[in-house]
Order: sequence, then C-alpha cells, then structure tokens
Amino acid sequence: MVRLLRLAWRHIGLTLELAGYAFWFLIDIAAATSSNGWLSLVAGAVVPGIVLLRRRPGMPLIRVAAAALGASLLFSAASATLHLLEPPASTSIVDLSFTEDLALALLVIQILRTLELRRALWLTGVAALAIVSTAAARVVGDSAIPALATICALGWGGSVAIGLALREIDTRRRALLDDTRSSERMELARELHDVVAHQVTGIVVAAQAAAVVARTSPDEVDRALAAIEAAGIDALKAMRRMVGVLRGQESEGARTPGAELADLPALIDRFDPEEQLVKLTIDAGLEHAVLPAGVAVTGYRIVQEALTNVRRHAPDATVVEIDLRVREGALLVTVRNDGIGSRQAPLGGVGGFGLAGMAERAAALDGELTAGPAGPGVWQVAARLPLRGAA
Repeated sequence: MVRLLRLAWRHIGLTLELAGYAFWFLIDIAAATSSNGWLSLVAGAVVPGIVLLRRRPGMPLIRVAAAALGASLLFSAASATLHLLEPPASTSIVDLSFTEDLALALLVIQILRTLELRRALWLTGVAALAIVSTAAARVVGDSAIPALATICALGWGGSVAIGLALREIDTRRRALLDDTRSSERMELARELHDVVAHQVTGIVVAAQAAAVVARTSPDEVDRALAAIEAAGIDALKAMRRMVGVLRGQESEGARTPGAELADLPALIDRFDPEEQLVKLTIDAGLEHAVLPAGVAVTGYRIVQEALTNVRRHAPDATVVEIDLRVREGALLVTVRNDGIGSRQAPLGGVGGFGLAGMAERAAALDGELTAGPAGPGVWQVAARLPLRGAA
C-alpha cells in the first residue's frame, strides 16, 4: 500500500486525472441508468482513453487531439442521428458524458500550452465545436439544450483561460532560462579566454627557453619542442570550447574567479558555521591536487549551487552529504540532502536555473550533471567531470 501511494505521488498529475475521470464516470453511469443513454458511457470511456495517450513518451499531441476530437464529433453525430430515427419517449439528458467533457477540457489546456500557436488556435476552435456539440446534439428537450450548451461553453472558456495562462508562464520561464544561459555563456567565454591566455603565455616562455637550449644543449631541444607542442594542444582545446560557446552551442557555464576545491571548507563553513549539518567526504589530497582549471572550478560551483538550493528549497534538511572523489579518470561530485524533495526542482522543472547553468558547464567539459530524487525523502545532485581533455 505504501509503495502504491509513493507511485501515485510520483505521478500526481496522472493520479488526479484518473481520479477525475472515475468520479465523473460514476455520474455518467447514474445519468445513463435514468435516461437509457448508454452511448454516453461509450464516449466517456473512449475519448478519455485517447486523451490519456498524450502522456506516452514520443506520442505527438496533434495526433491525439485529432483522434479525440474526431471521436467526440462522431459520437455527437451518431447520437443526433439515432434521436432523429427513434426519438426518446421523454424529455431527458440522453447521451451527454461529463467524463468526455472533462477529457476534452484537459486536452484544450494541453493544446494551448504546448503546440505552435496557429495549430493550437485551430484545434481549440474544433474543441469548442466538439464540447458544445455534446450538449446541443445529444440532449433531447428544447428547455435543457441552451442551459447545458452554455455550461459546456463556459467550461471550454475556462480551459482556454487556463491553457493560455500556462502558456504565458512557460514562455516567460523559457525567456528567463535563455537569459541565464546567455549570461553563463559569456562568463564561460571570458574564463576560457583567461585559460587560453595562460596557455599562450606558456608557449611563449617555452619557445624562449627552447631558443636558449638550442644554443647551449642541442640534445634537449626535442624535450623543449614537446613542451611547446603540449601547451599548444591545450590552448587549441580551450579555444575550441570558447568558439563553441560563442556560437551558442550547448556548452555554457558559470565563472567563479579563483574558486578551487581547496576553497570548499570555507564555503561549507559559511553555509554551516555550527558544523552540524554538512558532512564532507573527499579523497585524500584531492583538495590540493592539481586538476584542470575548468574541472576544479566547475566542481566547486556545483557544490556551491547545490548548497544554495538546499538553503532555498529544503530548509528542513537535517543532513547534507558532500562527496568528491576521482574514479576512472573523472572527478565525481555528489551532494545529497534529506530535505523535502518535492520542493526541489529537477533539471528542466520550474526554477532550477542555477542547476541548468551547471549542467551546461559540465557538458562543456564533456561531463554530465543530474539532479533529482535518490530515494525516499533524499535529493541528490551528481556530476561526472572527465579530467582528460579538460581545459
């Protein structure tokens, strides 16, 4: 039972939708029993079933919308035809399905929230026809039709308002995320410029040393040239990353001048001055190890961002575990907390712009970053940053 409740909470949107369908389907059964409108039960099962298909990964929403709206209009046409061929004996609600109307309302919200605007408006107009038709074409009795049609129209209007509001929220969030990424891109470009300048300075110094060696110790020239070659390769790698960032590729990051893993104890002291919350586990000597500049800075920034999110979104956390280690040629950074996971946003969720920037920065180093639940009540930010080839 507990496992089932956890699964329902993890998929809360689907759970609430199914609960709504179940409630209104019971209403449909009661109405069908009193009015002999069994077509409403078929429509109340088929249309919501089609609408639920939109939750399948990779399922195009426009196909789901076309199928659901087409099915609803077909049911309305079939009901109207049957009423003409065999009029009901009494004035009553015959084939109106509240479950079907709920499914169509949810579909309208999803259409307006996600589809391209022109297609969204066109499908929303078709949905208005389908929703109003469930009353106009399936209800017998002149006095009942206008009131029910008005209610259906108001339901459609409410769905349109919700869908447009959610669309505006998503648009603003994407704009904020784009601004964040643009800012991170320029910051990383400046940092990579610093790295390249450092490498070029090393090349110049190595070349000057090679000139001296060539006059005094000709046998050592090969070693000096190898050093120049290595410095040149490092500079080219850093330059490629900078050019990729300036072109707008998916490789952005943030900048913290001078931040290194050795600065982590000071960062933790500021976050947890009483030393009761944070537990740091780090490989021996890693704090002072010579790591590629991009890796060291990114590792520090990921821990910093994770701690910021703990303070902001998980104030009830009783323990924060920070783990840094080098395994298989990569720096592994993990930050866990036992705060309320539902209040923390995964990558791509509402909020989480800082983590999005850290993920882009990790990608710039050919690494990866993930954030999300790691068990009951546990939230984890984990990153893998390759050491080889990093600037």
